[in-house]
Amino acid sequence: MKKFILFAAIAAVSAAPLHAQLSQGDAIVDLGIGVGCAETAGESKAMFTQRLGAEWIVKDNLFSLGSCDFSLGVGFQIDNAVGARYSGLITGSYDYTYSYTIRKETTNHNRPSWTTETHTGSRKGTGMATTDVTRDNIDFMPTVSLHGSIIPKLDLYATFGLGFGVMTNSTSNYEATEVYVPGVGLVGGFESKDYTKESTVNGKIWKWSGGYNDIDHAEWNRKPYKSKAVFACSFHIGARYFINDNWAVNAQFGLVGADVNSTYGNSYNILSVGASYKF
Repeated sequence: MKKFILFAAIAAVSAAPLHAQLSQGDAIVDLGIGVGCAETAGESKAMFTQRLGAEWIVKDNLFSLGSCDFSLGVGFQIDNAVGARYSGLITGSYDYTYSYTIRKETTNHNRPSWTTETHTGSRKGTGMATTDVTRDNIDFMPTVSLHGSIIPKLDLYATFGLGFGVMTNSTSNYEATEVYVPGVGLVGGFESKDYTKESTVNGKIWKWSGGYNDIDHAEWNRKPYKSKAVFACSFHIGARYFINDNWAVNAQFGLVGADVNSTYGNSYNILSVGASYKF
């Protein structure tokens, strides 16, 4: 039964009229995922990309070269890219109080007993840490495309776009570190202390519990990694192969999307594959 359904579906698709030649007024929506890279910390790092595009054919039979007819489309695309993780430095400040307890062994009427004391301390200062930095880009741009139809099922196109993007670097996984600053020396500042211990004082047992950790209370200076508005562009070639009058698979290669910034490092969407729907 399953084989019959599969064969019937293949036959239905094969029998459907297939026309890749686009007509004036057609609207196409693309969804895709792909790969890209970003220039971070002096090297290229991989990124996962997502793409949404929409296009309207404003002129068919624009011109012909031999048996190939060309059409003109206008539209827009939105690209998102995430990844390119690298290790960076970040500063932070802390100002907090903490508590710890001391249980002291005492003697009451010649019987051992315990008294508990609660103590409070305070910490204030600045420090430096290493952190994982992850890039998250999104860009928006209008596009112009030139389409060519060589065979009935295949739509080939070249797309050009200009727009703007937003680069954001997020930070996570902070670890205290020391950095040598010329003329200053080692800069650190984050400390921790664990009061979980047991000692004998004047022949009696004292038990400490509690402690502090500066890095757990830090407020981070994320200014070096704040979001930046950047120039974005696109210039790529692509193809759609229609499996029926509406649905097609697509692939784009080249500068599918690029965000340009010398401070953060440029990033590129290189390859995208997905599906298209023609209205």
